[in-house]
Amino acid sequence: MIKWRCTLCGECCKRYVPLVLPEDVQRIQDTLQRPLSTFVTFYRPTDLDEPLDDSDERLFQTKDGKVAMGLSRVELEGEEREGCVFLKNNLCSIHEFSPLLCRQYPFQPQDADDLDGPLRLVENVCFGKHAEDEVVDEDPYRRSYRLFQQKYDEHVQQIAQWNANPQSRDRSIEDFLSFVGLQWS
Repeated sequence: MIKWRCTLCGECCKRYVPLVLPEDVQRIQDTLQRPLSTFVTFYRPTDLDEPLDDSDERLFQTKDGKVAMGLSRVELEGEEREGCVFLKNNLCSIHEFSPLLCRQYPFQPQDADDLDGPLRLVENVCFGKHAEDEVVDEDPYRRSYRLFQQKYDEHVQQIAQWNANPQSRDRSIEDFLSFVGLQWS
């Protein structure tokens, strides 16, 4: 049993860059009717606060080097810091159709091989002040995690296929997007 309640401090959306899946991007594009260029950034391994190892399976090779696809960061109104492009007044403005990674936060399975087992809070769960006065219904998070894991596995297979092609080193980010069924504009 997990006791936790979000206090809407927005720290998770200010501290983390969610690396998104093509399905997430397509869902946001379809809902907002905006090109992905308005909310997606391609990050090099060292661009992130917690740098990615050069062999990270989420990195895809392009003529400009290895990058990963994540939600863009913007200067936050009234603050001297950046946060998620969709963070407005410490609330997610796309909560109903947010990325799968965001939907399961801050929970993960205690045992990565048992997606139906009990959940736990991720490490460094909350840099703000969360409350522990509500028992969490784990089922929605467990379902979200299973769906995320399925889509994540499919995406890293696509990346592996892309990276295995020697020509990927001469191709653009737009070529990769086309490969995974997305368009830049």
